[in-house]
Amino acid sequence: MLKDKSARILFVIPRVKSLFGDDYARPGHPHIGIAYLSSFLKQKGVSVAIFDAGVDRNNEVLAKLINSFEPELIGVTAFSYCFHLAEELIQTVRSYSMIPVVMGGPHVSAAGKEVMENKSIDFAVRGEGEFALLELINAVHNDEHDFGKISGLVWRNDSGIVENPQRPLITELDALPFPDYESFNLNNYINTAKEKRLPIITSRGCPYSCNFCSVRLSMGSRFRPRSPKNIVEEIAHWCNKGFRSFDINDDCFNFDIQRAISICDLILEYGLEVSYQLYNGIRADRTTEELLKKMKVSGCAFLSFGCESGSEKILKAIKKGLTLEKVRQAVAWSNKVGIRNSVNFIIGHPHETYRTAMETLDFARTLPADFVNIFNLVPYPGTELYRWIEENGNFLVDRKIYLKGVAAYDDNPIFETKEFTKEERIRALKKGRALYERRIMQFRLGKNLGYLAYLFMRIRPLAKLGRTLALSNNFWNKIYLLLSHGSRE
Repeated sequence: MLKDKSARILFVIPRVKSLFGDDYARPGHPHIGIAYLSSFLKQKGVSVAIFDAGVDRNNEVLAKLINSFEPELIGVTAFSYCFHLAEELIQTVRSYSMIPVVMGGPHVSAAGKEVMENKSIDFAVRGEGEFALLELINAVHNDEHDFGKISGLVWRNDSGIVENPQRPLITELDALPFPDYESFNLNNYINTAKEKRLPIITSRGCPYSCNFCSVRLSMGSRFRPRSPKNIVEEIAHWCNKGFRSFDINDDCFNFDIQRAISICDLILEYGLEVSYQLYNGIRADRTTEELLKKMKVSGCAFLSFGCESGSEKILKAIKKGLTLEKVRQAVAWSNKVGIRNSVNFIIGHPHETYRTAMETLDFARTLPADFVNIFNLVPYPGTELYRWIEENGNFLVDRKIYLKGVAAYDDNPIFETKEFTKEERIRALKKGRALYERRIMQFRLGKNLGYLAYLFMRIRPLAKLGRTLALSNNFWNKIYLLLSHGSRE
């Protein structure tokens, strides 16, 4: 390779499983994490290419890209639930080239040393990847092998796997360039091409301590916001390129209520006619009527609240830091100002019993939300929940198996306890699924006709046909998928 060329990295994004059946989902928009890494590295003089297996499933295209671009490093990202697909993709890469592979993403942050047991992976980056990747690609480009000085890197030497010290989190997010969506073929993404919609992140990190959540493993427990001006300038940047809708993918958008209000005010001040959605959810206890009014007039079309349980006892056990009254009030305000909403619940928490699960469903039934999502609890590696189950529960499914699917949407429990058996969990999850389907039908068809459609879907021989009809409209299929996304991984 010619050393007068700039350093070159190829990002490869694995496909992900569909929520329905064994097919693979076509992504709605470009991968925001890779888009951020691309813009940052390009700013530092690194050449970047991107291959997204979710939209381009032709391995010959990948092989040609590797041969023509001649990357010095190949970066692969993965969530825990699609790590096996990332490994499959790496094996495909290995069949074409022995170029070093670095893996990043939430799964690496949770299980970096375990990831490196796969000998086809040469490096792994825990936490935020911008600066660690820059140092790594420069080291590879310059034939430097002192990888021990790169904070956040997991690597391999003659003695085995080495985990370098954790890298400090980025505090000045405004200094990062806007995500590089233009290196993606935007016509390949459903939401981006048809609805001119893009994802945006206004902050990183979450200061809360929910025991099931893996966000703090990759993004930390400190709330690190971008300034309202920087955020709205990014929105204006994309508006100038024809985009008018945005998915705000923060883990804690409204932690700072005044900052959230300032974002809304600036959108209006800039005269931006946009719509935006918060499918990831906002905190009900950090919600005010004033904030929701501001969000509505500035373009908010949909938001989600993470309640997790309808039992005050369980909310305390999982360290949610939330009361049911706060959720009820937040939903009421959302309805009052006219923002469509959903509330997310999870069945199977530590100390859960069949009785507390029924309390959750009873509470969900009483909420006047447009949607209620009932999820199966998924223990992600590295979380407090995972360790609790190892000590107090009984895994029913091996981790390598349950992480191969989108288990949060499954009615098969992953673990059980003496207080809440497998059979009880299945029964509770099926009841939760029925409530979820009923609310969806009533939203789409109206209260009475929707209830009749729901009853139709409950007739076992007709259930599959009913679900097919319910999802036959392409627009509704997208809504169904998006509103179902409640995993906090």
